Amino acid sequence: MLERVLRFECIMEPNGRWMVWDKKLDLPAQFSALALIGLCHHEAISLCDLLNETDTVDVRQNRAS
Repeated sequence: MLERVLRFECIMEPNGRWMVWDKKLDLPAQFSALALIGLCHHEAISLCDLLNETDTVDVRQNRAS
């Protein structure tokens, strides 16, 4: 069984807030042109899950083309 490698991860910032990190670009992730930094933990996890799911769907669609 293949283990899925996730592109996005949650990282705690030094100030105790959270960011969503884009491992492919090595930058904070963006959503609707907003950098996903300074988030509460719940927001970061929700957005990270959404971005990882969207990225997985995009990869599947590209492979099917």
